[in-house]
Amino acid sequence: MTAVFTEAEIFFSKKMAMNVGLRSSKASIIDDYTIEPRVSLAYKIAENSQISMAYGNFNQTANADYLKYNSNLDYEKTQHYILNYMYNKEGRMLRVEGYFKNYDDLVKYDGNQPIFNSNYTNAGFGYAKGIDLFWRDNKTIKNLDYWVSYSFIDSERDYKNYTKEVTPSFIANHNFSVVTKYWSDKLKSQISATYTFNSGRPYNNPNTTEFMNEKTKSFNNLSLSWAYLLSQQKILFFSVTNVLNANNIFGYQYANTLDTNGQFRRQAITQPANQFFFVGFFWTMSDNKKTNNLNNL
Repeated sequence: MTAVFTEAEIFFSKKMAMNVGLRSSKASIIDDYTIEPRVSLAYKIAENSQISMAYGNFNQTANADYLKYNSNLDYEKTQHYILNYMYNKEGRMLRVEGYFKNYDDLVKYDGNQPIFNSNYTNAGFGYAKGIDLFWRDNKTIKNLDYWVSYSFIDSERDYKNYTKEVTPSFIANHNFSVVTKYWSDKLKSQISATYTFNSGRPYNNPNTTEFMNEKTKSFNNLSLSWAYLLSQQKILFFSVTNVLNANNIFGYQYANTLDTNGQFRRQAITQPANQFFFVGFFWTMSDNKKTNNLNNL
């Protein structure tokens, strides 16, 4: 693969700037090239906030699992449209971003698995649209740093061996997380808690007539950690994941043949273990004797 690109920054004023770029690449395996224009515009609406917009074309070659059987597949293509607002002042940051992505020329094949005699085409298509919210604050409460994030995504694709345009199995419509870190001078400790929630993901049940019409239960994970400062550069660390011992399910694996009752039996895809415990010792060796890994824990 060979690629070239060029980029220019244009400043209209102290409040407005634009970034314009053009990229082209050629992959010898499919003997084709791309033209990818990209542009972004940012405007400072106040001292601590700005809005920005971006557009771009992106291409990628088909998965190697397909190209090894058919090298005549075209690039898979997408166009991105993004609108962003950001506020950042004295330990507080808010970011709101909305986006739309359009997918074209996605690879499709027939059969249960891509094999040497499958019929491969670039007839697939799809879209993704959503919003991301992020808030971080380390000023309001002394010694407390926390951030909250939420994202909503609506996405459907007709690709691979899908029979129609549906939400893929890796998409959870709602994703939410809260991270908190509190420093105690008296205990010489940083105590952290993280909670993560994802709504159920779709999956295909071959025992029903509808394709990809069922969803797993939601994902929940509460994790805790404690970092104890033995000295400025030595930290003793403890953590435990999934404190509430939630039985999270990521999907189901179905048998290839019917059982005596005429059903495809299934097995849940779960975590290797519901909980993980970790004990670690972090020692930072540096000329600057004040540095350590506390911010990374």
